[in-house]
Amino acid sequence: MSQDLISRRLKVIRDLEDEKDKIAKAKQDFLDNDEHYIQLKDKNTLHREACKILKEQIEEKAHVKEITMQLKDKVKEIKELKEVLSQELADYYRNEGTMQIEDEEGNIKRLKFNVSLVN
Repeated sequence: MSQDLISRRLKVIRDLEDEKDKIAKAKQDFLDNDEHYIQLKDKNTLHREACKILKEQIEEKAHVKEITMQLKDKVKEIKELKEVLSQELADYYRNEGTMQIEDEEGNIKRLKFNVSLVN
């Protein structure tokens, strides 16, 4: 696959994203001009703000703060383990040359690679 082909594909994607944005803006314009929708949206905003305030009050309690910290720790630990697993799976594929692996329960899992461009 040539760089020229990749560049053309990137341009097509950019063009489609621009078209999608225009369509989404047109849809939003219709919503913004509907009086009934605006009224319901305003009521919803008031309810969301009240819920947010109540949630903040509950989260200020000491035992809820402790649970929140435990949750954050678990999320961080899971993220770190998934990053390690991802590298281990890449190494496994490189060494074994297979796109399948058996888990601890005897289930066959397929490897899926995800590659993307970053700026």
